[in-house]
Amino acid sequence: MKRRLLIIIIFISVFTATVTSLLSTLVYYGFYTDNAKEQIKTITNLVSENSEDWKNNNSILKSVNNILKTVNYSIRFTIIDNSGKVTFDNQAKLETLDNHRNRPEVVEAFNKGYGEYTRHSDTKKTDTYYYAIKLDNNTILRLSREISNIRDVFKNILPMIIILFIIIIIIDFFAATFLTKKIMKPINYMSNSLDDILEKEDNFEINIYEELEPFALKIKEQKSKINEYIEFIKRERDTIGIITENMKEGFILINKDKKILSINSSGKRMMQNDKFSLKEHKNILELTRDTDILRNIDKAIKENKHINYDLDKDKLHYRYYLSPVREKGNVAVEGLLILIEDITLEKNAEIMRREFTANVSHELKTPLTSMIGFAEMIKEGLITDMESIKKYCSMINSEGLRLITLIEDIMRLSKIEEGIEAGEKNIVNLREIGEEVCLLLQNKADARNVKINFHAEDININANKNYINEMLYNLIDNGIKYNKYGGNIKVNIYIKDKFIYIVVKDTGVGIPIECHNRVFERFFRVDKSRSKETGGTGLGLSIVKHIVDIYGGLIALKSNENEGTEITVKFPHNKLL
Repeated sequence: MKRRLLIIIIFISVFTATVTSLLSTLVYYGFYTDNAKEQIKTITNLVSENSEDWKNNNSILKSVNNILKTVNYSIRFTIIDNSGKVTFDNQAKLETLDNHRNRPEVVEAFNKGYGEYTRHSDTKKTDTYYYAIKLDNNTILRLSREISNIRDVFKNILPMIIILFIIIIIIDFFAATFLTKKIMKPINYMSNSLDDILEKEDNFEINIYEELEPFALKIKEQKSKINEYIEFIKRERDTIGIITENMKEGFILINKDKKILSINSSGKRMMQNDKFSLKEHKNILELTRDTDILRNIDKAIKENKHINYDLDKDKLHYRYYLSPVREKGNVAVEGLLILIEDITLEKNAEIMRREFTANVSHELKTPLTSMIGFAEMIKEGLITDMESIKKYCSMINSEGLRLITLIEDIMRLSKIEEGIEAGEKNIVNLREIGEEVCLLLQNKADARNVKINFHAEDININANKNYINEMLYNLIDNGIKYNKYGGNIKVNIYIKDKFIYIVVKDTGVGIPIECHNRVFERFFRVDKSRSKETGGTGLGLSIVKHIVDIYGGLIALKSNENEGTEITVKFPHNKLL
């Protein structure tokens, strides 16, 4: 802008100087010609009045010479008679002159008493002004002088005009530079101080042109609107960012060129690329090379349709939803939205349901088959003596009791899993419940000559009494059932480092290391034959695990084969207050 302003100022100045020079030349030329003509007219009148004898050539010549001495230019004097013959001429020989009767100035002088005319000479390239006056009815006095035409005048002053232009351009350059700086200074100040200006109140005073203040105010108003819009967009972006970042589902947005526009932490994790950074738009290939994912992405974009499919990765199960993204009114795919759902729990639950159904069917079928077999033997009369009948009836009774115990354990486990009684909380004392359980199991311990050592602090918690009772009963009952004859059990309940510890340690047969990861599964039994002898259903530790999970606790197992077992349950004390 500064350069343009400088050029405009110089152009205006040169243009003005040019027009002024031309107009001045025209005005000067007008004055010059008018003055020349007036001088000729005056001299003509003086000659006509002062000539003593205008018919005497010597007298006329004398007057002419006197007049020429007073001027610095050449004047031609001519006397013409009524016939047009030149009788006197101070610059030409009379015999060489033609008849002047038809000359415009002569004709006009005979008719009006005076006449004037200007003729251009192609030979001399000048204009000649003629002025004629009638001395009497038969004689005309004509004076003439050469007048430079306007082109000659302009040529004469052209060097001066050029010098003037150079001076004007030099002066204009410095003046324009100075004026441009002066004009631009407030604008530059406004530009450099725009942020400060926009932060001030509406009645701010700044060193700028008065005409620019509305412009600054308008900018301030626009900035305010833009800031509001930016804040709105930021809030929208942050809201969307918070939502997507806190989604447990993976969220990935890519464009039609398969470049990633947005991805949340769950998406990186589910794509097994937690270190992926989206500082710039990267291709999906930099996130994953999984052929199934890439093939379905290509298919969704190419066929412009929604696709969903399941994919298993390292014991994890994911469900992918691929949805084409289109602009309003545009059927062409502009991008693809990928939503990844972790269905591992659902899949595992489905697998567990299937296994649970199979296990329940198997566990129920075994005692029922035995009972039906013994009953059919008695029914068919294969067993007739009372002693055998009593024996087999006792076996049927044992299998029936075992079946009832299994069904009761299944029902308790189902209730615990569904949390039917979890909301029923009361203040319960762990020491009192432990003592009740030990007293209840004392007969079973005595039958195996197992000694129970119970030590507990007086700890009150807010929990469901039946759940806590069930947990302690199963832990101590397992310690009795799988203990050696004449063994012992140590039960310790205490608080340490803001955690409640329940530790049950026995001197029993122990659990092989390879079975540690499965002991809390439903119906899992290390030694099925021994479990049958003790009446175990394989659901006791599974029930304990579910109760511990309900109250946010942890359970740990320490055991070696033939070296006993130690189970530790750890609850955060603040969660059970």
